[in-house]
Amino acid sequence: MWRSCGAGARAAVAHGLGRAPPTALCSVSPQDLAVPNTGWSAAMCEQFQRLLRRAADGSWRRIPSYRRGLDYLPEVVQMAVGVVTRPGPRLFLRSVDEEGAGFEYAIFLHASGHRTQCLCQLGPYLEGHHGPVPVGAVVVADSRMERHEGRKIFLSCHVRDTKRDTLYAEATALFIQVEDTKPPPAASL
Repeated sequence: MWRSCGAGARAAVAHGLGRAPPTALCSVSPQDLAVPNTGWSAAMCEQFQRLLRRAADGSWRRIPSYRRGLDYLPEVVQMAVGVVTRPGPRLFLRSVDEEGAGFEYAIFLHASGHRTQCLCQLGPYLEGHHGPVPVGAVVVADSRMERHEGRKIFLSCHVRDTKRDTLYAEATALFIQVEDTKPPPAASL
């Protein structure tokens, strides 16, 4: 739920209403949480401005972050994750209301280059074992689609510090697009 509607959502669940649509709980517009706030460090703000300048020519696009981000992602991204018609999964759920305490991030998409860059700052609520990313650090997760073969999508990601000289993590993944066996909805006349 959006920060401004959290109380309404909790009340709906408490009264057995389940997961009512956000518009039924309040009339406030969704709040984009991927913008500078009091929890962002100077390094996070500096990197965010650098990515915004790179997006100025239109080749990169900042993706807003809401409590339920899939409803607001560009259609090309929704199609890539296979949720255009299927509700359910939440990407990068914002579950900590305190700014800077959890996972602060901003995502930029380069659709024609099949690439994203996610600027992340990890707050103290995410502290774990010693290594690999220090609490409060600002990192860049650079992911890209390496190739697309039929229903197979091959992705890679590197997580580095903002100077790109420390590699914290790297990964590759194979995703298989599931064929939708449901018939398309009937067109209304």
